[in-house]
Amino acid sequence: MFKKMPVCRLMISCPSDVKTEIEIINRVVDNINDSIGFSMNIFVKTLYWSKNVMPEAGDYPQSIINKQILDKSDAIIAIFGNKIGSPTQHYESGTIEEIELMIQKRKQVFVYFSDKPVRKSEIDMEAEAKIQAFKEKYRDRGIYVVYGSDEEFNYYVSMHLTRYLTTELANEVNQVSENTRFDDSILQGKEVDLIHDYTKFYDIKKVTSYADSSIMKIRTYGNSFDVDIDITNVTKMGNQEFAMALFEYTPCDNWSAFFEAGYFLEFDVVSSGDIVAFQLEIKDDIRNKIIDRTLQVSGAVEHFKIWLPSTTRDLSAWRKISQVCFIVFFNNIYIDGKKGILTIRNLKMVQK
Repeated sequence: MFKKMPVCRLMISCPSDVKTEIEIINRVVDNINDSIGFSMNIFVKTLYWSKNVMPEAGDYPQSIINKQILDKSDAIIAIFGNKIGSPTQHYESGTIEEIELMIQKRKQVFVYFSDKPVRKSEIDMEAEAKIQAFKEKYRDRGIYVVYGSDEEFNYYVSMHLTRYLTTELANEVNQVSENTRFDDSILQGKEVDLIHDYTKFYDIKKVTSYADSSIMKIRTYGNSFDVDIDITNVTKMGNQEFAMALFEYTPCDNWSAFFEAGYFLEFDVVSSGDIVAFQLEIKDDIRNKIIDRTLQVSGAVEHFKIWLPSTTRDLSAWRKISQVCFIVFFNNIYIDGKKGILTIRNLKMVQK
């Protein structure tokens, strides 16, 4: 039986001149997960905008970062080097906004200022003055540390994170609810029809990388749905251009009981026209991909079967399922032409 390990989501925030410290934090977190993480049954997951934020239109960049990772974080590590960062709509920099919002949420905040030697050519007096003003503002709030070397930074981060986990999170380990809305069905070993279960409450969304949404249509039936794609008028092709059928769970769905009971995700797919493959992605609430697979299709019915415990050793990865995506990218690996229909049938959780 796999261990149940709650996840502490740790956001890393810093201006663009800070790079080495990010690597140090990730190494420290790996060491913590391999040591006290196992003994305490806690897993620390680092979040950083370039790795964990999904492109999204219609909002300010900082607002997207806040929504996608900051709002879901338990703690934040903020580091300042020689720059204060770029201003946002409401604050002097993105890192300052993230610190302030986490303080308002009464979340754990770690702030570090670099005092490492720098070349004179790298010193920006205006930026330095802003950093000093920020330090002065927070001096009496006791939330920052100054370090003079990478070794010293490593020491402080290791000490502070270990202390935080052992004192703040230990009492929460046994408070994680394992209940899911599928418990009764799983206890009886029943199949769960995910299409029917989802479409009772939501519509399957169509998402494209093009403003012209007419390139894609979705038709939903009792136990299946069609993804109808026509990219005849699309001029930009490549790995970044796509059409997606999206199951988006709001609030997130807990699939951990499926994982524990050894369920399989099964479904049938048939393609007509030019579609020759699709991407299956299943993501958690911060857009980490628990499943990310390219699957080949043809005019014949293809049956796919994925055993959930084979996808990850971490049960907690299945606690907050946010999205199930069926994606066709606009290149000849996925669509060898201009038009096609992808039909997904019998999308189920099955215990065998």
